[in-house]
Amino acid sequence: MTKPKVAIISLTSCQGCEFAVLDLGPRFFDLNNQIDFYNFRLLKEGDKITHFDLVFVEGGPTTDEQIKILKQFRQNTDYLIALGNCAAMGGIQEIKNYHNSQKIVQSVYKNVKNIPNQKIRALGQVVKVDYVLPGCPLNAEEFLNLISDFLAGKKFKIAERPVCYECQVNQYECLLQKNQPCFGPWIKAGCGAVCLKSGQPCWGCRDLLKGADKNKMKRALKDILSLTSDKKILHQAEVFGLRDEIE
Repeated sequence: MTKPKVAIISLTSCQGCEFAVLDLGPRFFDLNNQIDFYNFRLLKEGDKITHFDLVFVEGGPTTDEQIKILKQFRQNTDYLIALGNCAAMGGIQEIKNYHNSQKIVQSVYKNVKNIPNQKIRALGQVVKVDYVLPGCPLNAEEFLNLISDFLAGKKFKIAERPVCYECQVNQYECLLQKNQPCFGPWIKAGCGAVCLKSGQPCWGCRDLLKGADKNKMKRALKDILSLTSDKKILHQAEVFGLRDEIE
């Protein structure tokens, strides 16, 4: 039986999600017994083939060349998966969209004439995305589960429950009760509430729960934090690209 062909490609990103996948250790390399990996920058040079069964894309397209690459892979795969927050939601680089992008690029580069400075977009704003593995970085167990479900002919699905569920299971302190701006009640679980474990509020890197009421979310946070406007909430939501979802 021919092994499924899988590609993992990188656009603009820190590649942290790919390192999270490699952190699976022997379990990652055991996958080689079931699938063939291609185009994985951290593991091997890409092979020239015409079709993939699965393509995982980390990062977002920020240049015309990256948009072209993304569309080529979309045309040559059965399933395209957004790998992590940058691919799924636009990521940290999307902060640029809410500020003067020209001033930002001028503060970084001395000569900006040939520097691409496009609006940051998630993959789903450019091509069709079949599945999303959210998070910054992603939960590598979900990566394994998606491939296992694909091999078994099952449809992959992430449970729709809030980060608060995992927070309570682990008996972490509720930061909302301390009047801190936590998005946990409205954000999709699967991260193990890792930020709450270290006393950091949830900032929404795994996107909103399906059916989450964004207006109710903002009203509740404003009441808890005694705010008169949405400004502070939206500023925090910029960090992982959540602002577009709730604004």
